[in-house]
Amino acid sequence: MSYSQQKEQVTLRAILEDQGDPKRWRTLLQQSIQELNAKHPELDININYTTYPYDKTRGQLLKTMSDKIPVDLITVDQIWLGEFAENGLLTDLTNYTQKWGRSPDWYEIHWDGGAYNDKYMLFGHGRM
Repeated sequence: MSYSQQKEQVTLRAILEDQGDPKRWRTLLQQSIQELNAKHPELDININYTTYPYDKTRGQLLKTMSDKIPVDLITVDQIWLGEFAENGLLTDLTNYTQKWGRSPDWYEIHWDGGAYNDKYMLFGHGRM
């Protein structure tokens, strides 16, 4: 590969609740990154993630997002959604999923359909 054909380097940043087993994310994320790289051969996508125990995750997420530190992926407990919404840390994904032509896929795969969070996803002030 010549210099002009080098892949663009992309590093995603994640903050994740460790579910009592911080190493479990390694397998899940590795598979996802492989799929992303296969779908985007022009990119070299990596992930830099930090895990926290449940009792520390909420505070870390609020601090990071309130400080406008870019984050691409987070885990969040549904009971925290009201607090995140009140702090302006939610993005309504409806327009994005419609633009992507993926609304039916998104809602059927990622949400149970009736919960408050069926049209919201949490994002920091990252790339979206």
